Amino acid sequence: MNGHQNVVLFWIGTLSFISGYANVYGIILIGLTLTHFSGDVSKAAIHLAYHNTLDDQIIKIIFGLFLFLCGNVFAGFLIGERAFNMKKRYGFVFWGIGFAIFLIYILFGHNKNFTYILCLTTGIQNGLFMTYKGILIRTSHITGSISDLGVYIGYKLRGIKVDNIKIYYYLTTIIAFFTGGVFAGYLYDKFGNDAIILVPILYFLVGTEYFQIKRDVEENK
Repeated sequence: MNGHQNVVLFWIGTLSFISGYANVYGIILIGLTLTHFSGDVSKAAIHLAYHNTLDDQIIKIIFGLFLFLCGNVFAGFLIGERAFNMKKRYGFVFWGIGFAIFLIYILFGHNKNFTYILCLTTGIQNGLFMTYKGILIRTSHITGSISDLGVYIGYKLRGIKVDNIKIYYYLTTIIAFFTGGVFAGYLYDKFGNDAIILVPILYFLVGTEYFQIKRDVEENK
């Protein structure tokens, strides 16, 4: 891989790291996965089947899912198209996400429910429809990455030519997501709720790095 590809993969990996970090942080504080909802929806179905009531667990899942959806709606309204375009101000979006998380924590960090803001911001991140080398970047969960990685490995075993950057991309997102979760658990043990501060810091860095990547792409046209 060339230097530019390394930078982009690191940038994508940082987004996956953030999601893995936020997800574990949410599980620790409110017992909810904040970056994807397949498991939570199944849990809600089980609760409803056994208890036939909208208990606190189901309401928690519905609220988190609603905020995630609102984030997707905001991303769709802001970007206006599914295609990723370097002219879009994605960097400002990430700065805004970082600022929003930081502000909500400063105002409501005494209440663990402030963690729900991560459902909203991850929904925004996931709804941006960024692509790289023909790959739709999904950094908030890794189920699709694992599936696609397996498929491309199968292609290689069959002798079908596969662009190695795709293999590197999926490995990067999987490892980064897992590493983010490890860091979240470790830092929460050390700093408690204050461990959330790493998330807005990383979003500010991701937004700043985006503008550098954008400049590099424009200079190489």
